[in-house]
Amino acid sequence: MAECVNEDGETKSITMLQEWPVKVPIPDYAEKLLPYEPLITGTRSIDTFFPVARGGTFCTPGPFGAGKTVLQHTISQHADVDIVVIAACGERAGEVVEILREFPHLEDPRTGRMLMDRSIIICNTSSMPVAAREASIYTAVTVAEYYRQMGLHTLLLADSTSRWAQALREMSGRLGEIPGEEAFPAYLESRVAAFYERAGLVRLRTGETASVTIGGAVSPAGGNFEEPVTQSTLKVVGCFLGLSRKRSDARRFPAIDPLDSWSKYPGIADRKDLESAQSVLVRGDEVNKMMRVVGEDGTVMEDFITYLKSEFLDYVYLQQNTFDDVDCATGKERQISVFNQVVEVLRGDFEYSDKSLAHRYFMQLRQLFIDWNYLRMDKPEFAGQQDAIRAKIREGLRHA
Repeated sequence: MAECVNEDGETKSITMLQEWPVKVPIPDYAEKLLPYEPLITGTRSIDTFFPVARGGTFCTPGPFGAGKTVLQHTISQHADVDIVVIAACGERAGEVVEILREFPHLEDPRTGRMLMDRSIIICNTSSMPVAAREASIYTAVTVAEYYRQMGLHTLLLADSTSRWAQALREMSGRLGEIPGEEAFPAYLESRVAAFYERAGLVRLRTGETASVTIGGAVSPAGGNFEEPVTQSTLKVVGCFLGLSRKRSDARRFPAIDPLDSWSKYPGIADRKDLESAQSVLVRGDEVNKMMRVVGEDGTVMEDFITYLKSEFLDYVYLQQNTFDDVDCATGKERQISVFNQVVEVLRGDFEYSDKSLAHRYFMQLRQLFIDWNYLRMDKPEFAGQQDAIRAKIREGLRHA
């Protein structure tokens, strides 16, 4: 761009190129802050039940075919961030091709521009060298830090950190280093921690706040969460979104297990409402296991209605249809409105003398909510459907 000459006559070239070692964090900020603001992803089960903070860390472990990559692609499309960096580390080339084909035709709901304009892909598929697989993760997080220094909020999605750990294991073996558990290097835990520690919310020297949020997919063999990579990751992340083979086989997507997952970050829902909903899910799962042994006839009505409530919550709120233009992503305001209506059902005192009547009522109520999820919030039909739902709830309570 230009050449500057100092007092000693030395010439310094000014270019658009900035060099930085990718394994070293960029420390040029005034202060690192605690992550406190929820990052809205558009996925209800995440934003309401297991929130991710802006500048926080999360992981999505799950067996093969449980939907890790699809979940990450959905988050990358709808997350409330300025820049998305996707590190395709050791995964199939077809998944990267899918992004390259879809994103140029998808619109960013925040800016109205194409989704590809805010996306950066570090492509390092399974057919590429091992050393490149290790470097790809570090390259991605350094790029994310570069945009953070510009005052932007960035999201890094690494798919998958298990392939990165396997590359570390392979290189460690070639170097003759002492192996640890399952032949992974003894320093695996510190490397994983150092990677996730590069996330954070910072105040720049200009006074602006910017962030890097890191989400890593983990692919444990056989879905075993006790293996070293998953355990090393769980020790350092602030949010665990465990994907379940049972839920994916039942076609309940996203397959985030509401009983195993957890988050340390504050969310958008009222704490008491959230605890009430989670208790219904836990009790409903217990009743479901009991019903497999004794059947519906051997279950008391109170427990049966609790089971119906847990299924209702799962179908109308935890599950989302990514193929629908409206239901694929839900904004913060809508999530709060719908969740409050769902909690009203969960706390309702419904009593029926016949299990078939209770089952029929909750099926009808469930369908009303599902149809509601497909309506745009700014349309008059949305308010009309909400009135129909409230009338149906009053009908059930009158029956009680």
